Amino acid sequence: MREGRIERSGGFVLFRFERDLAHPAERIWAAVTEPPEIERWTGRRPEIDLRDGGEYVSYHGDGMRVVDEVLRVEPPRLFEHTFWRHVNPDARVTWELSAVGDGCRLRFTHRLSEADIANALATVAAGADAELVVSRNAGSWQRLLDGLQRSLDDERPGQVSAAGVRRGPARRARPRPSGRAPGPPADTTRRPS
Repeated sequence: MREGRIERSGGFVLFRFERDLAHPAERIWAAVTEPPEIERWTGRRPEIDLRDGGEYVSYHGDGMRVVDEVLRVEPPRLFEHTFWRHVNPDARVTWELSAVGDGCRLRFTHRLSEADIANALATVAAGADAELVVSRNAGSWQRLLDGLQRSLDDERPGQVSAAGVRRGPARRARPRPSGRAPGPPADTTRRPS
């Protein structure tokens, strides 16, 4: 499910992506929890106190510093944190990893409440409508997860992550079917919701 799904349920919008990756869970865990590894696929290095109740601090192009909270840490299978909680107090991002053959299935979920979307429309996304906020979030997560997958697939065999996890063999990116766009057009304005 490379493209993901958007679901509405019980006052929440859920963005769900599932990817089977040709890397072990420990490697994916390092890629989504270690600041230098996160920087490889996002272009920005966060600060993470990787424990329940720890801080997850991210920095954005306009100099904004966003402080979130680590909610659950169960290495190497579950990582959950808030997302822009000063704007979206109900928002949660969950990374779930499970072994599948020689690789790993990544289940990614971003949950926003309808109240979070309304708050975003009154602040950081002023002038937009709810559907634009939803589509921006979906497109942004799609691009970030594509970046994560490219980063993992482009690594050289034998490299070792900051946590000492040996990286697997390099993989070539699969060509896109001709005539098919890779996803929504890039939105260079990063707006949380």
